[in-house]
Amino acid sequence: MNTFFPWRPPLEENWAARVAELEAIAAGGEMPDYAATRSVANQQLGPRQQLRIERLGKRLGKIKGNGFTRIELGLLGNRTLSYLCDPLGAAGLARGLLVSAHEAPYDGVAGFAFSAKNCFERGLDAVLAVLDESTLQGERPLLDRAAEDEAVQEAERIASAIAEAARSKTGCPAIIATLPPCIQLTSADIATPGSIARFRLRVNMMLGDGAAEGRWLMWDQAALASRIGIERWFDPIAYHSAKVPFNVELCPLAADNIASLLAAMTGKSARALVLDLDNTLWGGVIGDDGLAGIRIGQNSAEGEAFVAFQNFVLGLRKRGVVLAVCSKNTDAVAREPFRRHPDMLLKEEHIAVFQANWDDKATNIRAIAEKLGLGLESLAYVDDNPAERERVRRELPLVSTIEVGEDPSFFIDRVAVSGLFDHLPLNCDDLARANSYGGRAAVAEIRARV
Repeated sequence: MNTFFPWRPPLEENWAARVAELEAIAAGGEMPDYAATRSVANQQLGPRQQLRIERLGKRLGKIKGNGFTRIELGLLGNRTLSYLCDPLGAAGLARGLLVSAHEAPYDGVAGFAFSAKNCFERGLDAVLAVLDESTLQGERPLLDRAAEDEAVQEAERIASAIAEAARSKTGCPAIIATLPPCIQLTSADIATPGSIARFRLRVNMMLGDGAAEGRWLMWDQAALASRIGIERWFDPIAYHSAKVPFNVELCPLAADNIASLLAAMTGKSARALVLDLDNTLWGGVIGDDGLAGIRIGQNSAEGEAFVAFQNFVLGLRKRGVVLAVCSKNTDAVAREPFRRHPDMLLKEEHIAVFQANWDDKATNIRAIAEKLGLGLESLAYVDDNPAERERVRRELPLVSTIEVGEDPSFFIDRVAVSGLFDHLPLNCDDLARANSYGGRAAVAEIRARV
């Protein structure tokens, strides 16, 4: 099945029956089980399954109950955004959110930003502004740097007005989308003042600087469009006929990308990455192949892929993500590559909790969560073994088990695009978080020995 969500687990054989049970509970006016609902939404949905989860999301939004975090989201733009509303509800369920999206009147950007009226007529948790370039651009003759500077300043004025209106009218932050890349006429466009490509790039940098300063939040639509491909992202027929800013077929993916940001806003991003060892951080089995037999680096494609993944994992740690090991192995043997292999980037001091024994993975992951003082929902798990991934999903449905596959070349992509580690602009406290959790785990370890 083609899917927008390769990092999610494959669709279960009994998926339809499980959803029917949840729909029956919801039809009776009760909120179904939180973990079960997240599980059915967080799978590799095809078009039919997507529509069914969208309907479930709409129904659950009307039911009172605990578990999900409710988000009232305003959609503001000078193009049609109604196609996003239902996909946002489905994407929210997969991330523990009940998202109710409310679209402002068509082309209501100026009215919301500069008039006294609140077109949403309600309090909101966030306003997402997806602006077409036509809202922002001033006159930009080619090679006129001064005119380009003025156009960027005008775009900043509009962004600031939207952010202030969101705070004053709805009591919430604004999330402003970056501008997607355009199809360029020439490679020299970025070097040509006044060109569309250069203007969009400068506006996006301005939006990034504003987010870093805390003036607004940012949804990086440009990054998502670049990943998908601009020819696929932009549908010129729908744009001109229905005023849709991007391909309607991609709404589930765009909604999931937005939902990952909403999860970060509400503290539902993953805070810890739990890693298997054999064939996950290196090739081979350390207990069978020995230190000289495992594959890391060594000028081989597979070995270099493992080194790249370790470097990526270290990058997550630098952003405050705490690292843990969960391996079926003898402890001393499992630690040997961390201590002695010359190509190993990850070291013991980078690992807050090291669980290497012959207990089942679910038991060890529970122990890791307890030592870190985190709930299971804060953990993401990476393992190359599909059977182990399935067992952990079955026994610990709240742990985000990423479908990384078995080829280490794809590990980085699957973890990154999952959005599980999405975060708001970093601060010094965020950077120190991994060390603080490591200290907490060390204290728990000492107490356990007493």
